Amino acid sequence: MAVALARLGLKSKYFSRFGQDQLGEVMIKDIAAEGVDISTVKRVPFFTGAMVRNPGKDAPVETTYLRKGSAASTIEASDISDEFITNARWVHTTGITCAISESGAAAVAHALARAKALGVKSSFDLNLRRKLWSDEQAAKVLKPLAKDVEFLIGGESEYEVVFGSKDAKSVLKDANDRGCKIAVMTNGDQPLRYSINGEFGQIVPPKVVAVDPVGSGDAFTGGTIAGLLSGMDELTALRQGSRSGARVASMFGDWTGLPTGSGGVINEDN
Repeated sequence: MAVALARLGLKSKYFSRFGQDQLGEVMIKDIAAEGVDISTVKRVPFFTGAMVRNPGKDAPVETTYLRKGSAASTIEASDISDEFITNARWVHTTGITCAISESGAAAVAHALARAKALGVKSSFDLNLRRKLWSDEQAAKVLKPLAKDVEFLIGGESEYEVVFGSKDAKSVLKDANDRGCKIAVMTNGDQPLRYSINGEFGQIVPPKVVAVDPVGSGDAFTGGTIAGLLSGMDELTALRQGSRSGARVASMFGDWTGLPTGSGGVINEDN
């Protein structure tokens, strides 16, 4: 997500905790090399979390998570200062942080609450990961957080778990009523459903040959947020996000295909 914004010419800052190990060192350097500000990253005496997966070329993508007890799982609400938030125009959070520890969930709740109190726009990606916790656990933690954000993102199955239904019009309207101005339901290469302040619609994503879908969701989110920060209206920003997500899905690697641009707008030659 942070890399997607940086590729589009915006300043982005990434916060997490990394271990004092070689994996943490490599990951921090890779993120910084993309122009992302990592000045607030903390190094702690725990192992750096990781996700291991197959390429997904000849078989469905399968993942193994090494996150429980990781450095990132020790994140605390006190890590997120008001200064950190007020220096930003947008705060993005994810349900994965909530899944890896109770303190992670508390940190997300704190970040969203403080962003609202300080007048900073925010977004929340449900990002349900069933290998990290049960549907029941996820719904209990994620639903209270899925409110009062500028932008709520989730897949069809994620909305079904958290909101109890996969009927797009119903759950997206519910999200709007909970203070989420823009609520989006994705479904791979199928039409994206959205509701903006109660106005429901669909966007057909660009047709591409899908090579690797991993990373396309964050690319969509990053492209959309970048568009909103550039001054685009909501629908135009969602279309830009869809374009960004499709481009990433057409190449191997989480951010290999991320488009470039300036001021939050994708260059036409991408």
